[in-house]
Amino acid sequence: MTLVLILIFIIAWKLGYLKNTLKNWDLKRIFWLMGIVFFTLATNYLVTVLVLKTQIISSVTSDTGMSDILGQLPILCPKYILGIIVPLSEELLFRSYIFGSITNKKFAFLISSVLFALVHTGFSWYLLPYLILSFIITWVYSKRNNFIESAIVHSSVNLFGGSAIKLLDTFFKLLPY
Repeated sequence: MTLVLILIFIIAWKLGYLKNTLKNWDLKRIFWLMGIVFFTLATNYLVTVLVLKTQIISSVTSDTGMSDILGQLPILCPKYILGIIVPLSEELLFRSYIFGSITNKKFAFLISSVLFALVHTGFSWYLLPYLILSFIITWVYSKRNNFIESAIVHSSVNLFGGSAIKLLDTFFKLLPY
């Protein structure tokens, strides 16, 4: 998988999709990105509370097939796959390629976000939380045309989303379980 990701990066770099990737990084930009990550994790918590309180979805788990596969791998593999490989490859596909290929940026925003959510959930009630998260991640990409920033937000949600939900719930006790 790592070799495939490296190959994808080389192709993306040659096609010019990575031209703004590490430009103008400063302390202000890092704090802006950290704020977006915390906002996204808080939004993830609020959407989970909303969805579970209204009982649209009976549990927070999704992608059970992927969870079964990842559960059989050595302990660091799922974190590596969900925290690095998946966010980088999905951001290259949905933000750099799809968003970057459509000239009308409002249409690109909509198509990229909806396709991302649909790929993760199909047509189900899980689409709502993924769509909200996808809008946030696409907005981050559209602000600076930089897929690394959107990948950082995406990676943070993949790695810390469940923990953030549990941590916030210990303070607010809003979830029904």
